[in-house]
Amino acid sequence: MISCTHTSEEEKSWWRLILPAMYRITSVSITNRNIFPDRINNAMILIGICPMNNSNNNPICAVIPSIPSGGTRTFNCGGMIGRFVNVYQKSNYLTICELEVYGELVTPSPSFGAVVMGRNVVVVEKKLSWSDALLYCRDFYWDLLSIRSEEEQVEVGEVLSTASFPLTKHVWLGLRRYLMDGTWFWMSGLSVDYSSWETDHIWRVTSPCGGIDTSGHFHWNDLPCGDHLHFICLTGEDFLIYIYIAFFLQIQIDAAEPEVLSLLPRVFRFLKELVAYTTHNATGLPATVWQENWAC
Repeated sequence: MISCTHTSEEEKSWWRLILPAMYRITSVSITNRNIFPDRINNAMILIGICPMNNSNNNPICAVIPSIPSGGTRTFNCGGMIGRFVNVYQKSNYLTICELEVYGELVTPSPSFGAVVMGRNVVVVEKKLSWSDALLYCRDFYWDLLSIRSEEEQVEVGEVLSTASFPLTKHVWLGLRRYLMDGTWFWMSGLSVDYSSWETDHIWRVTSPCGGIDTSGHFHWNDLPCGDHLHFICLTGEDFLIYIYIAFFLQIQIDAAEPEVLSLLPRVFRFLKELVAYTTHNATGLPATVWQENWAC
């Protein structure tokens, strides 16, 4: 016996499946209700890693033109990677009787883990272009690494010098330049307040993607975005807590009053519990946090 579910009559109705891990999804099969079959017409199947807007910002696998009354139709998703599978209807009711997802578990490549100024990072033993490295970090960890200070720069150099596998001459960071000027920024949304460039740049003759030298000097370089290099990912939770503090308290921690600083341990404990609650079935990005430059 097949059971069915439906939403109330409202615009932008949706249904979501949260997978236990990252999957490469080959197809999605949906069984329609035997009455009101047109409620599924033009609904979209969405697949991805973004939990924002109830996961309705993710890429489209397929648009459902129609499914016969009581019938089943299978939609090819071509190996899209994600943890969220949504059926999104822009208008009126959404009714689904059965949904099946077919695919395989995606496992990350081997990596070398370390700690940089209290933040967990991994150097990934996989060579990718800059954009693919960014997506890989966001799929499996958190983001490409940003370096915020000279102290972090030194510790990143120490991590790279002790990596457990031979590194490419450069490894990707989360550095990106605006295409039409010389301003660099971190893909995490942080501004570049500290830098360690090997040479000065004339932006019109440089590449818009940035990495760090691994030969011993550990300077930053602009590099062709299509180069296949190793890369460093930030793994998540500690940076997430930092974002929560900045978002909710709206303070600069370094310049905070002593009275505020004395409360931070309690704030950290509370936010860790909040993070655990909001991300236990997600990918590290809670739906309550807004970021301008992140993947979703």
